[in-house]
Amino acid sequence: MQFIKILFWVLLLVATFIFWWTNEARSSLDLGAAVVEARVSTFVVGAFLIGFVPTWLLLRGSKWRLSRRIKTLEDAARPAVVPTPPASRTPAPAAAAKAEPAPAVSSVSTDKATGL
Repeated sequence: MQFIKILFWVLLLVATFIFWWTNEARSSLDLGAAVVEARVSTFVVGAFLIGFVPTWLLLRGSKWRLSRRIKTLEDAARPAVVPTPPASRTPAPAAAAKAEPAPAVSSVSTDKATGL
């Protein structure tokens, strides 16, 4: 995909250069205090760049802002990793390993006086 993108930009650059080189008609642009004389194709390419560059910069800025926002949300959604304590080097006592678990105790109790 990257190759296709690079190829597109190179072809666009070559086509722009050919357009600029083959159009030799000259024109002048009156800016009030100064008069600019150049090829018509220079004015066309300049007008294209004046419209393209700010739009491209806005696109890049919004992509950068959204990628930062996505990264922040992904980091917030990721479960916290609880560090495990390092394993101790002393073996556990054999009695603790063979001990039976305590019986389960019900949280419901009955009152003998009321029958509840």
